Amino acid sequence: MERLFKGKTVWQFGDNYNADLIVGSKHIGTTDRDLLGKVCLADYDPEFTAKISPGDLMIAGKNFGYGHPHYQGIISLQMNRISTLIAESFYPLWYRVAVFYAFPAIVCPGISQAAKLGDELAVNVETGKIDNLSTGVSLQGEPVHPSLLEIMEDGGLPAHLKKRAAKQAA
Repeated sequence: MERLFKGKTVWQFGDNYNADLIVGSKHIGTTDRDLLGKVCLADYDPEFTAKISPGDLMIAGKNFGYGHPHYQGIISLQMNRISTLIAESFYPLWYRVAVFYAFPAIVCPGISQAAKLGDELAVNVETGKIDNLSTGVSLQGEPVHPSLLEIMEDGGLPAHLKKRAAKQAA
């Protein structure tokens, strides 16, 4: 997993966003990764996946991901190679699922006002520093804890636990 991301802001969620809506309620039980990639935000913009590029990112308000901790929204974002999601705050269970699936999520108070759609951002998940390259504004978000970075770099919690078990067995 990269620790430095640079990309265009392609979506802005408001406060208290239920992350199940990324794929829509009719796809929340889907396990087909390809289908989850195709339906990313389709209920809002049917052409969304055609408008984005690998490395693009998203921003959100407070309490992003409240509700049930379904993983389908995260898989949908990953399948579209969204690099990270930066939010004012995350619903704790959603954040845990993001770490489990090795999806970078950064807490950064003020991001909703400091960035808008189309802005190019540079994000350092290790330090939490976020630079809006379009406006020159810099923000200090919360760095991802080193142990969580390790889990993400290993490809998520299952891969991380397998790696640890292999080390202990050796």
